[in-house]
Amino acid sequence: MKQIFTMAMFATLLAACKKDQYYLYNDIARIQFGPAPNRIYQTSFDLADTVKPYTFYYEPAGTSQDTVFFDIYAIGGVSDKDRPFALEQIMLEEATNAEPGVHYKPFSDPSLKDAYVIRAGEVHTSVPIVLLRDASLKDESVKLQITVKPNESFQPGEKTKLWRRVDFSDRLSQPGLWNATATQYYWGKYSMTKHAFMIEKTGEKWNDEFLALVNTDYAMISFWRLKLKTLLTDYNNAHPGEPLTDESGEPVIFP
Repeated sequence: MKQIFTMAMFATLLAACKKDQYYLYNDIARIQFGPAPNRIYQTSFDLADTVKPYTFYYEPAGTSQDTVFFDIYAIGGVSDKDRPFALEQIMLEEATNAEPGVHYKPFSDPSLKDAYVIRAGEVHTSVPIVLLRDASLKDESVKLQITVKPNESFQPGEKTKLWRRVDFSDRLSQPGLWNATATQYYWGKYSMTKHAFMIEKTGEKWNDEFLALVNTDYAMISFWRLKLKTLLTDYNNAHPGEPLTDESGEPVIFP
């Protein structure tokens, strides 16, 4: 009976630890990134949102900036007052790093002062990263890697959850979901030529949002696979001896 009781207590403690993974520190207030609030207790999603791809390519010509969001959490419980947190850029080696004031709005910009705050009574907020549509993004992709910075309100939390990154440009770029095995199985190897063809011929963006919708509906998968194969056949028939090829010179194909 004692052994059963001990095992039961151990199971209860284990469950409590899992539930309180975002409230582990009680020595000092800390802060760290995490998944969406509805997934914070699913450990498989802990690092699911570390890198966001983004492109201004789909936006109207008059769009000069846009915002992406990351989820961030205060560790150690709530406070009865608002608590500002601080961010800073991490410069990456062998990468084209985003420039503050050119590619993104600096974190010290007065317009963002009230955005980087954990409100009283809360432990979570969405962190806005304001991207700027600089002309250089037509020719190159840049990386903006950020981390939390110690301040009077917070110290850093778990080491593996202290950073996030945005890879962005103003040209067509590979959606993050195209790295998934299922996406490659349905739509084949990625190329910008193929992507542009899909957009032009169907009127759909074929970005992460659209792929997430299509990839979960077998009827839509079947429809679009047949549609794209037909469109590609029509194109190649209209250009005898000059089939559609991608930027590396390989023929564009759909599985």
